[in-house]
Order: sequence, then C-alpha cells, then structure tokens
Amino acid sequence: MTSGADLKDLTRQIFEARHQGDLDVLMSFLGDNCVFRAAGSRYLAPLTDPVVGSAALRATMRQFIDTWDMTALEILDIHVDGNVALVHRRGQMRHGTTKFDTEVMDKMTFENGKVIECVEFLDTLQAASLLNIATIAAAQI
Repeated sequence: MTSGADLKDLTRQIFEARHQGDLDVLMSFLGDNCVFRAAGSRYLAPLTDPVVGSAALRATMRQFIDTWDMTALEILDIHVDGNVALVHRRGQMRHGTTKFDTEVMDKMTFENGKVIECVEFLDTLQAASLLNIATIAAAQI
C-alpha cells in the first residue's frame, strides 16, 4: 500500500501533468480500466457519463486539455484516507473564451500507485451551460 505522503505527491504530479498539457504523463498515472466521471444527474449526459478504459480516457483527457484551461486552479488541500485522495481546488477556469471562478473536489481512488477511479465534483450546471447541455443566464456564470 502506498503511504499517505506518497499519494499526496502522486496526486500533485497528476495535476501538474494536467496543467502542463502532457497527455502521455497524465495517462501514465491511470490504471488500464480506470473510470472517470463528473458527479451529477444522468440528465446532464454526456457531461456525467462515466469514461472507462485507456482509449476512452485518452480521448477524453485530450479533449479536456484542449478545451478546459484549469491552470489557474489552485490545490487548497489534499486529504488521504487509505487508498483515496480527496483534492479540493479553487480558482479560475476557462472554457473557450469564457472565464469563471469555481471550486472543484476530486475523489481519486488508487491501486498499486495508479488511479482506478476519479469522481469529479464540480458545478455541473455551470459546466452544462458552457457545453450547451443546459441554459442559465450569463450573469450567473
């Protein structure tokens, strides 16, 4: 089992690879059958649909790197409990030309030093609006 300090370091490396846009390094941290999903209603699909497996994750992570600028999100805290890391981030994100302030919580489950599940808790209404899945007034974004 990986120590709490090691999981915190590993988690920081994962987010650094994401910030750098280094897809190959990012993928090296994910298990072959890793599951990624944004927590939320099935009515916000495809935003909340699970992404499973290396090929699907590679395509999804490539799209995230290309379309969601998260480099200004700061890690506020990483809490480790056993093989689970909870990561609280806050700051500004950009999708296309739209910048907005937000907070995100990630629950990352590890096995043998690789992420086997990542559940991202974010403002799904805000994200769905940016993806034209749902509509909210511009003043609310």
